[in-house]
Amino acid sequence: MGDDTTGEKQNQARLIIPDFLSLQECKELEFIHRSCSTVGYRPNVFSTTLSHLIATNSPHLIIPFLSIRDRLKEKVEEFFGCEYELSVEFTGLISWTRGASIGWHTDDNRPYLKQRHFSAICYLNTYGQDFKGGLFHFRDGHPNTLVPAAGAVSIYTADDRNVHSVDEIIEGERLTLTM
Repeated sequence: MGDDTTGEKQNQARLIIPDFLSLQECKELEFIHRSCSTVGYRPNVFSTTLSHLIATNSPHLIIPFLSIRDRLKEKVEEFFGCEYELSVEFTGLISWTRGASIGWHTDDNRPYLKQRHFSAICYLNTYGQDFKGGLFHFRDGHPNTLVPAAGAVSIYTADDRNVHSVDEIIEGERLTLTM
């Protein structure tokens, strides 16, 4: 991402880490999702959330989430220089199948989401290998297009500095851990 100065952090308001998760961690989270997912928040989207795992009496499957979530939270706090420890509002495995997409938006785009300051997306599978379509685009800044690769993470502010969209899934299934 270039020089890691405070000025760049404030201007870019995003961090991309290519190999944040191991392929084994990706496969473990994929297994959990395949075992426990439910209909998601929009057509052709499926989700597995921590609260869902607790409600379905599957708390043993939460363990892999916790260490990854803690590592991500620490990376966000470090990169953005957070003075206080962050609280994680949402953690979920989200898969998008053929036809799923989302237009330009921010992750704090509703009154009930204004407590969101940062977002993190860990890609659990790879564009071109596991799915087609589903590229992630930022409206402004660099990089402006992310090509999902298993293990990579994108961390960014949830506000209007990072308006983004995701292209329609054409084939396969795009799987992420989203916080």
